[in-house]
Amino acid sequence: MKKVQYIAAGKFKTYKSAIEYLFGLERAGIKYDLTNISKLLKTAGNPHLNFKSIHIAGTNGKGSVSSILNSALIESGIKTGLYTSPHITDFRERILVNGKFISKKFITDFVNEMYSHIEKIKPSFFEVTTALAFAYFSKMKTEYAVIETGLGGRLDSTNIITPVVSVITGISIDHTDYLGKSISSITAEKGGIIKKDIPAVAGKLTNVSKRILSRIASEKNSSITFSDFNNLIRITRRKENGFYFTIEKNPAEYFFPVTGDYQSININTAIYCLKILKDNKGPDVGMRIFKKSLFRLVKNSHYRGRFELISKNPKVIIDISHNLQGIENIENNLKYFKFNKAVIIFGMMNNKNYTGCINELKRLKHPVIFTKPDYKRAAEPETLFSITKKDSVKFALRKNVKEAFELASSMTRKNDLILVTGSFFLVSDFLRFFNQLK
Repeated sequence: MKKVQYIAAGKFKTYKSAIEYLFGLERAGIKYDLTNISKLLKTAGNPHLNFKSIHIAGTNGKGSVSSILNSALIESGIKTGLYTSPHITDFRERILVNGKFISKKFITDFVNEMYSHIEKIKPSFFEVTTALAFAYFSKMKTEYAVIETGLGGRLDSTNIITPVVSVITGISIDHTDYLGKSISSITAEKGGIIKKDIPAVAGKLTNVSKRILSRIASEKNSSITFSDFNNLIRITRRKENGFYFTIEKNPAEYFFPVTGDYQSININTAIYCLKILKDNKGPDVGMRIFKKSLFRLVKNSHYRGRFELISKNPKVIIDISHNLQGIENIENNLKYFKFNKAVIIFGMMNNKNYTGCINELKRLKHPVIFTKPDYKRAAEPETLFSITKKDSVKFALRKNVKEAFELASSMTRKNDLILVTGSFFLVSDFLRFFNQLK
């Protein structure tokens, strides 16, 4: 097998110039097929063949399940890679080995080595990033890599791998331009990660999705486990920074360091995945190790932005609820916190179902400030405001996160709460601004 040495050839002298070139590839848009990634990986020596993988798709929950599995494998003593997207503040969050960011030098060397091939193949940003992740996992000699799809499943760049287990978390309407406008079509696309003779696990799904995935699994001679048939998790206590739970009938308590009852579904899915790994001669993650892995979840997986409390007096929470299913969890998630009044700062991409999300926000009693991150695909605050029929009593708009936070701060006191939600990009912009205030 060809082995590529990633040595800087001189085109990009610094990490900054290399990463700017990568982000420039976003102009190519989304390439939803496997042609380019196949060419890139062949040029790079097919690094994806050098490690075992767990492949995870889903509209919601895939980031949480990926992070839980990654931490569990690390605490079991296994050298583990984690590939997720998008990032919140640092591109290198996307590619981890044993909880540590990919090195800036490797990124620079890889882009230099692959530059002429990238110019010839003309792949998308995500395709090159996927090849970069696989090359890094191979270079670092990872034993397992937890791989999250970027979009859909069937033709997603990550679907070039043959995993030891495939995982499909929740499925709802999203990315309709590429995946179709019905649950049936979206399920079929995400079910495309199910491979011949490879076991699969699914999270909480509709009966329609279950029937479709069962059919795909049968056609591939793959066994599929629907984890919601038997929910092993029972939440016992809730705190502002997470919740305690038990597993099956065992009275021992575990702590999950993120708020939200819906996370019990993701924990349950991850446990079933670990059971299947063990049954197929993979690592045996015992309950003592699993408990430890949850304690170190944030450190091992850089797991952030899921109803995360980042400040007090007033409480400030960031939340990457980037679609309707996520926004629907806000009301229950806020029950974890003690506050007098809440103000919501909301922004979303223009290709998302922001109308449905705003209709959900209308149901809540809390005032909402519409704004936008500094990103080309962001929906304009005026567009979001128009959905409310210009209700200026409950809704306001500001042109950026700085002005939105200043307004929210003027509306709140120390016993109140400010929630920033709606998009990875909004949370990213907000954190950059907020960290400068400290």
